[in-house]
Amino acid sequence: MLKASYGEIGKILTKKKIYRYAFNIGVASSLKLSKRLGGSAVLILFFGIMSYVLGISVANARFLDDLSDIHFISVDAFKAYIRIAIYIKVLVQAVWGIYMLMSFLLIFPKKNFARQLFFGTLTMVSFILIMYVILIPMCFGFTYGGFGPVGFTLQSLLACYFIFSAFRGSVLSLKSALYGVSGESSAKGISLKVLRRILLSMVVVILLNQYFLKIGHPLDSSVYSLIYGWGVLFWAIVVVIFIKVMFRQTISMYYFAKYDEQFRESLHFSDEEWYGKRKARRLKKKREQQGR
Repeated sequence: MLKASYGEIGKILTKKKIYRYAFNIGVASSLKLSKRLGGSAVLILFFGIMSYVLGISVANARFLDDLSDIHFISVDAFKAYIRIAIYIKVLVQAVWGIYMLMSFLLIFPKKNFARQLFFGTLTMVSFILIMYVILIPMCFGFTYGGFGPVGFTLQSLLACYFIFSAFRGSVLSLKSALYGVSGESSAKGISLKVLRRILLSMVVVILLNQYFLKIGHPLDSSVYSLIYGWGVLFWAIVVVIFIKVMFRQTISMYYFAKYDEQFRESLHFSDEEWYGKRKARRLKKKREQQGR
């Protein structure tokens, strides 16, 4: 996957795709200091503080002392939320630390557009990861509290399948594009028709257990559980979208940075596109002085 030659990656990475990837990550791809500074400030001061509060500060057992203010979700759902947050606190702290470091380093200029785009992509990946990690306690806790161990287990199994299939499909698709090897035979999974039946069966089993079988009770049988009880499934779908959107971009930008000079020559990047306006002016002035 990370051993493709320039000739192989050059077949699928065009200038149009590169600028589309740059658009996907916004100011994180910018060669202009003011834009990177503004983007870094937002990532650190807004999302950094928000993710710390929701992912780290909430992981405190004292929130379980007084549950009198819990109304729209069940007490069991809230307890599960806090306990999962406490359990994965170290993981959240590690991901949060990486995210904050990447957001800070985003300020500093990189060697060229390729390096900036690769680093900006990694920064956005770290941003998305911290968002997903801080959602784990809420989504998984609410599912467990809303639908109990039966609903939690069924959704978790389906979530694992969704994520594994998305990752596997993305890998096989990229390998096929890079090396020209068809991955159709090895990429076959559950058909859409079968998947629909599995989803429908899961929903039926969860609802039957919720209102009739009542395995794993006490459960929250209020109408609100039908909204927040699907947290694991929601989390898995969002993760799948992330894999589909960012996996190919991350690998492509790795190669773009690895073969930066080859891409610059073959795709005819100007000095301004490659280094930014300020450095491009310096290079132009230097060439003019040398030409005298």
